[in-house]
Amino acid sequence: MNRLGLKISCLLISIVIWVQVASHSTVQQSANLPLVIHGLGENLTLEGSQIDSHVNVVLEGSKLRLFLHRFFQRYVGEVRVNLWDKEPGKEFSYEVVPTDVFSDLKVVAIKPKVRLRLTVDKQEFRLLPIVQDQSGQLPKGLAFLETPYLKPDSVLVSGPSRFFKENLKIVAKPIDFSELQKSGNISVPLEQPGEFLYLVTSKVSLDVQIASLSDRTLANIPVVPLVDAGRPAVGVSPPVVDVMVRGVADSVSALTANRFMVTVSVGALEDGIYELPGQIDSPPWLEVIGLDPPSFQVIVGSGASADSSSEDLDSDVFTRPVEGEDD
Repeated sequence: MNRLGLKISCLLISIVIWVQVASHSTVQQSANLPLVIHGLGENLTLEGSQIDSHVNVVLEGSKLRLFLHRFFQRYVGEVRVNLWDKEPGKEFSYEVVPTDVFSDLKVVAIKPKVRLRLTVDKQEFRLLPIVQDQSGQLPKGLAFLETPYLKPDSVLVSGPSRFFKENLKIVAKPIDFSELQKSGNISVPLEQPGEFLYLVTSKVSLDVQIASLSDRTLANIPVVPLVDAGRPAVGVSPPVVDVMVRGVADSVSALTANRFMVTVSVGALEDGIYELPGQIDSPPWLEVIGLDPPSFQVIVGSGASADSSSEDLDSDVFTRPVEGEDD
């Protein structure tokens, strides 16, 4: 036990002696010092330049201090590059020299030499639109209550002005509607616009409102002939039509006949009997599947009346083709 205590005492004495000698001994040694940029103007940036994070500097000083820096990363100084007089412009070269080193130790040399390639540029912030490739159709029996939209539809981007290309847009991850089954907000990642441009957010959401579809037939919708002013009376047979539609179930069930107008375009046709197609004006959110019947017999001139029926226009009466149709 006494021998162990003696050994420990000798070790401690040796360390104390070494520290005392090392603190008074002067040596030269390489130190990897951080490089710091100073004096850059407000709203200016060096982003995109070739800048070393550290510079190897040969220092002369006490052996103890350099030892502590080497093995315990104790601070002994830094390299300061002052750009207070630099304005935005073209790339330029800057060679680091010993006078750029800030340390209370003697600076012997910078080895190897360090040459920086720098570009001072304006730091910009732009609100850019987001675009997304949307493909596919919803599964059968489903429809959008409204067109899906991104929230937000633009995003703030920061970076050096030279990296903002003309008409730059931020791209959101594509989405396939055929995989959607229900309403909700879908998280959509954004693509990074460039190596030196940064988004304030990496994701947006796609608002999707989906509903079930249903079919419905609305019967006995009146058919209205469209006739130029001053033309003879016109009769239409049949005077009513069934309209078959498809749309969001809740909205379709609430539909009434007054939401539709079915017309036949007569214009300035001469007297006679014609077969004309029906045209429908309906709410834009509806899909019109068809009309029954799809076309109508129209009599123009003598004997026509607004309430003409199929009995009034017998099938053996001559029917004149509309101008432009084949004989």
